[in-house]
Amino acid sequence: MMVRLSHDVDGCGCLRCQEVDAEVRRRSLAGALSWSCALPLARPSILLILAVVGLIQVLALVVPATVSMGLVFASVLGVFVGRGYLGVVGRERLATRSPGPITALSVVFRRLPAFIGAVTAVIATLAIAGFAVVTLLPRALTWAGDVTAVDPVFADLATLFVLAVFVVYALLKCCFVPEACFIGGYGPLASIRVSWTITSLHTTKAALILAGFVGLLAVGVALDTQFAGSSTPVALSFELGETTVVLRSFGLSVGSGFRFTFDLLVTALYSGVFVHQYVASAVASHPS
Repeated sequence: MMVRLSHDVDGCGCLRCQEVDAEVRRRSLAGALSWSCALPLARPSILLILAVVGLIQVLALVVPATVSMGLVFASVLGVFVGRGYLGVVGRERLATRSPGPITALSVVFRRLPAFIGAVTAVIATLAIAGFAVVTLLPRALTWAGDVTAVDPVFADLATLFVLAVFVVYALLKCCFVPEACFIGGYGPLASIRVSWTITSLHTTKAALILAGFVGLLAVGVALDTQFAGSSTPVALSFELGETTVVLRSFGLSVGSGFRFTFDLLVTALYSGVFVHQYVASAVASHPS
C-alpha cells in the first residue's frame, strides 16, 4: 500500500488508514537509525539485491568494452532498483507486513519509470541552471573585477562556491524523491513537489540526515585513497574550466572488499533512514 501526504489521499490520510505503525511518529532520528540498522537483518534480501548490483559493477570492469557499456547501464539501473526495493520492503516493515521478494520487485519495476523521469527532470534542471551559473557568473565577476581591481581568481572560486551551494540545496530539497516514487506512487514531477514539501516542513531533520550521509560518503572517499586506489565503477564528474570535479562514484565501490562492504552497509543503513523519515513525515502531515 502507498503512503502519501494526507492532502493527496482520497479520504482519511491518518497513519491508521494508511496502515502505518503508530510507533513511526514517536521515533526520534536516533530511533529511526536503530530501526534502519535492524531492517537488513529482518529482511536479508535487501543485502542480496544490493550485492547483485555490486556484482554487475564488477563485471562491467572486467568484460570487453563492447559488453561493458551495457553492464554500466545495468549497474546504474540496478542502483535505482536497489533503492526502490529497500523503500518498498521498508514501508511494508513499518506496517508489520512481509512481502516476498518477487512481490516487492514487481512493485519496484512498476514504479521505476516514474523515478527515472524524476531523476531526468532533476538532472536537466541542474544542468541548465549549472550551465547558466558557469557561463554568466564568471563573466559578471570578471567585469566587476576589472572595475574594482579584484583578483580574477576570485571569479573562479566564487563560481565554484555558488555552484556547490546550488547543488547541495537541490540535493537537500530532492532527497525524498525516491521514496515519493516507490513508496508514495507519485509521478515524476509530483514526487519532486512532495520531496520539496517534506524538506520544507522538516528542514532540520532532512539536513541532518543528508549531512550524515555526505559525511559517510566522505569517509568512503578517504577509504578509497587508503584501500582502493583510483578505480571506481562509474564516475560522476563535471568540468569547470580546466578542472575536473569528481562528485562521487555511482553505486557501490568495488575497489576492495572492505570498501565494497562499507558501501553496502552504508547504502542499506541510510536508505532505511530516508524510508522511515518519508513515512513519518507523510503521516505527520495529517492533523492529529
